[in-house]
Amino acid sequence: MTLQSFESRLINFSLLLFLLFEFFAGPLRWLFHLLGAELLFSIPKLLILITILVSVLNIIYKRKITKNGLIASISIIYILLVSIVHVELAAGFVAFWGIIPIFLGYHSARIIFESVQNNKTNNIIYFVFYVSCIGVFCNIIFNYPWYDVSYEIAGMDVSSAQMGTTGGYTRYAGFFKSSLQASSNILILLVYIVASTKNKFFILVCFILSLLVSIITISKTTFALHLILLFYVFMKILPVKLLWRSTLIFAIVVTFFTIMSTNYSFEMNNDPATTMLLGSLNARLTTTWPDGVESILKFGSLTFGAGLGTIGVGSKLGSGTYNPGDSMYLYIIATGGYILGIYLLGWLYYQSIILNNSAISRFLSMTLIILCLFGISMTTPEYPLMGFALGVIFNSRASNLQYKEAE
Repeated sequence: MTLQSFESRLINFSLLLFLLFEFFAGPLRWLFHLLGAELLFSIPKLLILITILVSVLNIIYKRKITKNGLIASISIIYILLVSIVHVELAAGFVAFWGIIPIFLGYHSARIIFESVQNNKTNNIIYFVFYVSCIGVFCNIIFNYPWYDVSYEIAGMDVSSAQMGTTGGYTRYAGFFKSSLQASSNILILLVYIVASTKNKFFILVCFILSLLVSIITISKTTFALHLILLFYVFMKILPVKLLWRSTLIFAIVVTFFTIMSTNYSFEMNNDPATTMLLGSLNARLTTTWPDGVESILKFGSLTFGAGLGTIGVGSKLGSGTYNPGDSMYLYIIATGGYILGIYLLGWLYYQSIILNNSAISRFLSMTLIILCLFGISMTTPEYPLMGFALGVIFNSRASNLQYKEAE
């Protein structure tokens, strides 16, 4: 077995375990807790780290790195340097641990693109999708035993799964860690199914199931994204490059809107419907985003950032005050400042050069749109499947199968 073939098999196995552990996180975390072996849930991420190591060894052995790989390496080195200067080691490690799926997405891109190109949806994806949806539906009737079971890892409290409420309404999570991950993960799988499946009946069934999940989990953003996906499916005449680059412009606008949130004020009444619709926005505008900007300025700068762990899960050990960020754009600025933001924009523009109106390109542009819209109110790099999807996006040039470029 060559190093290249070993790397390929390792990527496939890591991808399989990652999907199973992500879509059945609730029962698996609960089971490992009962066994007193909570660390077993880290197996997929450990495999991803091994995959990264094998990939680096393969590059050294071949003495060759692609342009995309070089761009990725520079961004990683910059983030590490900023983090070393500004962030405590423990906080930086926890933050890095949270975004590891990005690397798996980057290395798995070619597998996904080949599936889309050949219109062959992996049967495992169908299984995971249907069982996950059924898990959410059954949650309305059954109260699963893994909810609100908590334990401690590395000094931090971790729950096996959470079933929250909004405006007095229950947000069901099924087999997932949270209702938000239930709706967003199922939607991301739906995008892949739409792109890789020929059977229109299967697509319709999957679309309806995913839409119902977004309603049951009370996920307003996810529900709206279904409508955008529906529009996108029927409007195939829209040029992919234009959509991609328009999305990048949108990202710039949202970034500055989020950073300037310290200048906004927001008042609302206690009506349950108003709370359900606007409560989370109110919290972000008045607390989460302004506090996030304050943390960046306290530990670093908006220009260079303050490193991994400034906001997000790492902030539990870093600043001492946990700030979830609730914004992909704020997370990027916190990590590497405007410099990293501009660098990533340039990288994504570079990806778009090879795009056309093929099925793969349309799949990529829709995935980018969804991630950027999710990113308005979510720290997408820290959500495993979204982080995975970001990795795929940053290796979009692997879709150019004719020239065998990327990784």
